[in-house]
Parts: sequence; C-alpha cells; structure tokens
Amino acid sequence: MAINYKKLPVYEQKQLILDQLAKNQVIVVQSTTGSGKTTQIPVILHEAGYSQDGVIAVTQPRRIAALSVSEFIAKQLKTTYPGLVGYKMRFEDKTDSSTKIKIMTDGILLQEMKLDPWMSKYSVIMIDEAHERSLNIDFCLGLLKRILAVRPDFKVIISSATMNAQAFSKYFNDCPIVTIETQVFPVTMVYDPPAIKPTTTTESGAQAILSKIESTIGRVLDNHEPGDILIFLPGEKIIKDCVQKLYNSSFRSKIHIVPLYGRLPKEEQEKVFDSAPFGKKKVVISTNIAETSVTINGITTVIDSGLAKLNFYNPKTYTSSLIETPVSKASCNQRRGRAGRTCSGTCYRLYKRTDFESRSEYTTEEIFRTDLSEVLLRMSELGITDFENFDFISKPEKENILGALETLNMLKALNPDRTLSSIGKLMVEFPLEPRVSRILVESIMNYPDVLDESVIAAAFLSTQSPFVLPPGEEMDARAAHHAFRDIQGDFVSYVKLFRRYQSMENKTRFCQNNYLDEKVMKEISSIRTQLEEEISALGIPVTGGGSMENYLCCISAGMIQFVCVRDGKENYRSLTTDHISIHPGSGMFRTSPLFIVAGEIVRTSRMFAMSVSPLTKALLAKIDPTLEKKLMSVRGAKGKSLTGNLEYTGSTFREQKGKPGRDDSYFGGKLDKNEKKKRDENSIGIGGEIFALEKVKGKKQAVLPYEKFKEALLSENDKNKLAALANLRGKLVLKGGFALTGEKFELIAKLVKNLNLTPVDAKSWPKNFNITLNDEKDGELLIQNLKYVLNLTMAKSRTKEFGFITLFSDSRGTYWFKVSRGFVTALNESLAALENLVDDAGQILNAVQKDKVNMLYRMLNSLYE
Repeated sequence: MAINYKKLPVYEQKQLILDQLAKNQVIVVQSTTGSGKTTQIPVILHEAGYSQDGVIAVTQPRRIAALSVSEFIAKQLKTTYPGLVGYKMRFEDKTDSSTKIKIMTDGILLQEMKLDPWMSKYSVIMIDEAHERSLNIDFCLGLLKRILAVRPDFKVIISSATMNAQAFSKYFNDCPIVTIETQVFPVTMVYDPPAIKPTTTTESGAQAILSKIESTIGRVLDNHEPGDILIFLPGEKIIKDCVQKLYNSSFRSKIHIVPLYGRLPKEEQEKVFDSAPFGKKKVVISTNIAETSVTINGITTVIDSGLAKLNFYNPKTYTSSLIETPVSKASCNQRRGRAGRTCSGTCYRLYKRTDFESRSEYTTEEIFRTDLSEVLLRMSELGITDFENFDFISKPEKENILGALETLNMLKALNPDRTLSSIGKLMVEFPLEPRVSRILVESIMNYPDVLDESVIAAAFLSTQSPFVLPPGEEMDARAAHHAFRDIQGDFVSYVKLFRRYQSMENKTRFCQNNYLDEKVMKEISSIRTQLEEEISALGIPVTGGGSMENYLCCISAGMIQFVCVRDGKENYRSLTTDHISIHPGSGMFRTSPLFIVAGEIVRTSRMFAMSVSPLTKALLAKIDPTLEKKLMSVRGAKGKSLTGNLEYTGSTFREQKGKPGRDDSYFGGKLDKNEKKKRDENSIGIGGEIFALEKVKGKKQAVLPYEKFKEALLSENDKNKLAALANLRGKLVLKGGFALTGEKFELIAKLVKNLNLTPVDAKSWPKNFNITLNDEKDGELLIQNLKYVLNLTMAKSRTKEFGFITLFSDSRGTYWFKVSRGFVTALNESLAALENLVDDAGQILNAVQKDKVNMLYRMLNSLYE
C-alpha cells in the first residue's frame, strides 16, 4: 500500500517546524518512532528552500538506517542516488556534486569537519536518533555548538524519540522543543518470565528464553491475534538460535521468520519491510536496531527479552567487555511502543514487573563506557587540546580521558603539548580506530615491504570475524578453518585466507565451502581497496611480500598495549592486566608461546586475547628495546583485577561513581544497626536467602549450598546486586563434599545456572579410558563417553573435593579422561581435545557421531561467552 507522506504526523506539522527554525538556530524535534521525523524533516527543509543555501545533512548512528532513509527519501522525491539525495558512510560514498540531501553516518560528519571545520557547504545539519547518545553523537553536538557561535546562518535540528529531550534543550541554551503528538494505541502489558523448575536439570538462560518465545508465539497463533510479531533479543547468536528453534516448531508453516541485526546483508535487512506471504504471520527477530532506527509496519505483538549487549571499556587496563545487560526503562518502553503504532497491541515482557521497576531510567551514555582515544585524536587534529574542558553534553570521567591520552602516547601520536606528532598526522589520514591506523603508519614509515599485508590486517580488524560456526556443523566448520592456520598465528592466517579468497573465481562457493561469512569477506575486500586508494593518494606505493617478522612488528606497533607474556601454564598478562587466555576461536588456542600480540583483549566470561600471533625476543627488541624487560618484570606479579564496576574488599563494597551499591533490601528487609553490621561481616543475601561468609587465609569466601543457591539465583531480580558480588570468592557445597572452592562468585553463579552440577558416582565414569583413534570402532567408543565431559565427580576423597571430568588428548591421536579441580582447566582442555578430534577423526565419524560432537562443542563454546 502506497504511503501518503503528507499524512505523516511530522509532515502535518510542517509549518510549526519551519516557524520555530526561522526564529532559532537550534530546535529539538521530539516525537515517537514512526512519526516521520527522519524522512520528512529533510523533505520539508528542501521544499522550504534550505537546499538552495547549502546541503541538508542528516546523520544516522547505523549504516542500515543511512541506507534505508536515503532510499525512502529518494523514492518520495522521485529521484535516484547519487543525485538530489545521496548517502555516505565509511568506505562507501553515494553522493555527487548535485546532492542536496545527504544522509551520513555520524562518523562521516566528524571526518568532514576535519576538512571543513565550520561546515561551510551545509545550511542545516540534523542529528537523528540523538536520544541514543552514542560517543559520536555527543562529540558531534559539542563541535556543532562551536560552529553555531561563529555562523549565525547555520541551523541545527536535534531529532529525538520521546526520551530526555530536555537535556538537549538545556545544552543548546534552552532552545525550543517541538513536540509532535502521534496517535498512540493502548498496549496490554504481560509480564511472563521463563518458568524454570529448580528441581529439574536447569535449562540455560538462553534456552529458557527461546522456549518461552516459542510458547508465546504459539499462544498468539492459537488466539488468532491480528498483526505481526516483533521479538527483541540481545545479539546475533541468540537471534540465529531463535530462528532455528522456530523453524523446528510445530507452527512453522504458519509464520514467516525474518531476522534483523547489523551484520546481515542489506538485501536481507530490507526483508523486514516486506509483507509476509498470504496466510502467514511475520515474525521479526531483532536486536535493539528495531527500537528506534527502523520502523516496521504491522507490528501488534512485541516479545521483549529485556536484554541488550553493551560495550564497556576499562581505561586502566585498555580492555573491553561486551556485556549482556538489562536495558533501561526508557528502552523497555520504546520496545513496548512498537506494538501500538497502528492499532492496539500486546507486549510480552520476559521478566518480572519488579525487575522492570528496579531498572535505570536511561541507558548509560556511551561516553562513560567507551574508549575515548579516537575522539581525542580527532580533537587534536581540529586544534582542540584542552580535552578536559571541552563542552561535551555529558562530561566524561577524568580517568577515561587520562586512559585515552595514555593510549595515544603509547602509540606516539601526540607531542608533549598534545598537538599531533608526525606519526599522529599520518594516523588521522585513515578512517580507522587509532591502534589500527598506527599499524599502517608503522609499515609506511619503517616496513614498506609489508604495507599490503598491513592493510589486509587493518581490514580484518575493522570488521566482524568472517569465521562462522553454524549450529550442527561445528566439526566441519572448524576443520575448514584449521586449513588456514599458520605457525605464526592469526595475523598471518588472515593474509593467507584473504589471498586465497581473492584468487577464487567463485568467491561465493569458496565462502560456503570454508564456512566464511561472504558479506564480511566482501567488506574486508572493500576496506582493503579503499585503504590502498587512500595510501596511493598520499603518493605512497602499496607493496608487499616482505618478511612476516616485519609484518608482525607493524601489528605490534599498533597493538602495543596488547603485547603479552605467558604467566603460568594457561594465562598471559599485559603491562596493565592479567589472567588473559587465548580465545578458543584463535588458531593459537592450543599453543603457549612465551610472548604474543593480540588484536584485542575482551572480557566475556573471562579475559580473552583475540586475533593472536606469537612474538620472539628478537621481535620484541625491534618493537621496543625495553619491552621484554617491562613484560618480564610484571610476570608473576600478584594484584587484583582493575576491571569491573565494584570490588569486594573484606566485608564492604567499594562503589565507583554513578553505579548502584548495596542496601538493606539485599537481605529482604530493614535491619537494626547491630544486625546489619553482623550480617555485613558474616553473610550475604541473594533472592531472599542468606549465605554465610567464612574466612580463608584472611579473605572472605561465600559458602553456597547448591540447591539453595540455585533457587536463590532464580529468585533474584536485581542483577546489579549480583554484579556487586562478581569478584567475591566462594565454594559450592554439595552432598558429600565441595566444588569450585576459591572460584569467583560470578563463575560459580554462571555454572549453577547453565550446568547440572549434581555429581556422578566415581565408579560410573571411564576413569581408566585411554584410546588412540584408528578406526570407526575407536571413534564410537570415544563418542559414547563424551556425555561425562564437565560432569562433577569426587576428585579427592580425603578432602571431599569434587572436580570436573575432563577430556584430554595429545598430538598422537590419543584421548583419555581425568578429573580437573579447576573449571577453566577442564573447559580449556576439553575444548582443545575436541579441536584435535576435528583433525584426527573427521573421516572416521559418521553423521550421528558428528552431531554428538557438535552438541558438546556448542555447549563448551557457549561457556566462553
């Protein structure tokens, strides 16, 4: 059905918007998603003649939105792009000299300010989705405020959903807020969290959510409720799992499933706008993209997990944590509103009402949880060196600025007066994160014979991983990935893989056969081409073929903060943090060189080094003559982790500014002073239950009876309270003994939620099993016993200590089981053995046996997330 654009709420208020803009340099336009803010305001401005005085720009925080918005406006104005309407994003420019309405990502706006600090060719800039408060949005607002002071003819429009518009008005000197009302239909709220019976084997949290989604859709279909369904989930992996579960459901023939997440190809993303086939109900499964960035018509049912994945950066350790976290009340309400745009609807919240009521009002702004080094580098490029006093809408923490400064100084990007150094001046030529651009600069300046290889590395580091592990095909996928491994690590593997890909005539088949994401490989190829064009434009030839040692020197110059030394059997440490493990997705997972360099250090279930290559002492000396000495000086050093928002110290909690702490409700009610002091010192409260603290070597340790603790975790609604206990040590009390003694509370809670920790009898598992794979019978015998992996059993009867049954292997194809006291050791060794099994038994195992290995691999791999 054709859209009558002039009937959209924003277009109907055309005159109000123009009148306010004529009288003010800045206005805030506030309205619900779907009212036409994004698409109609640029059209209104164009029709009013603003495009005669300059270009009208609209910024978008996401590529998918920039594409869909530009297509929508071009269609409305009956033009093609590039032309009157165009879009520009990193490594893709669809504009020309005739473009008057330009849709761009906010990162591109920052790049353009470098060439034209006063944005002289623009008449109006509209910052769309401003309520998202991304780092780029906040930086853009600060720079635009400077331009407004010197260009009285310049106009700025802040477009926001109905969330905290007053903050923007206050920042721009109490500028007017234009509120555009839209018809809002009633949405029935249903709080319906997954029901997990604590007496049965516990389904993982993810599986519980997926089961609840399946039953909810079944209910909607049985009740013949009209309209389509929108499901909010936190990430790509669980969306794919949800798609698979719904494909296998009993009502598969009644639904049309459409996933939506950032990595999907453009054509796949656009399917969310298509109607479902006749007789079917469309089910869109999306990340938070569908909260505000994309408007999908016909939605009457929303199923909200209440979760999203947010990145948190630690400026002291230079590490990132991608954390699945409850979304704010504002985001919950945005999601609910998707069900009431065109008629009344229903929102099923897969969490309790009390959970919703305990959430923060708004999502923590990105400026408080993101690496600021790129922003500071761009500020220096614009001549802004007083970083601490820049007029941000929200002032970042001082330690975040100091951490970013330290990063830039380690990269040698700044002079002592904070102006750009010669290295920094070259770094800002590239639209890359500072560490990645530093790789290119090192190659240009010192190792030009590996510039092509360095560009390939930069392209890989600027995208998602191209390696995919489809559920049920893990063994075949890992076997394909193993073919690209190299003794010199992942960075050399990337070069080998890319050159093989480029040489293939049928690239689609190559990606399919090797379990590679074709969209990501195309993006890597496109980025490489763009970077080589930019380098050539500087008059620098792009050559390759030099030694891999020179190449790894370039990588290390950019990733200097992620050069690590082995610290024990399984752990590494950098100059700033310890307890780092090589991620199982790395080709270096089963190795333990003394020194490594990583492309990133990320905290999920623990601290992981991603994209890893080994370094020799000779290479360390070339990178920095003092580096080996510095690393060896911190090797074996003890110290508490600097990550996390709160730390448990004795019987108190040290709280960082702005983060939730602990209160009396933690124990289920108010306590008098003496009771509170006693309990603070000797116990903790979870889910209405009290757990004792005991002292071990002078430090507090929680005593956690298994069944009681499992029920308490299910009853605890406040995840901030659980987060506050993350670093507290504990032990699990089971019938006949103890397990996980001295492990962190965070790990114990995760295992209790996701594994059946009821011990198996010491006589029932294959203690004396030892087999070398020679034929199918050997393979069958091994597969039959994989069910025991990660089961608890008695490790030391004298101390009543339980451990985890672990699968071990060696380079000769021999496999055996043994008990490991530590869970991390059990997990790492078992997954490493399965990786060996991929190589040893790929041709021995039949399809059914492979399925069993795949299920175990998938389960083990999920425990790293």
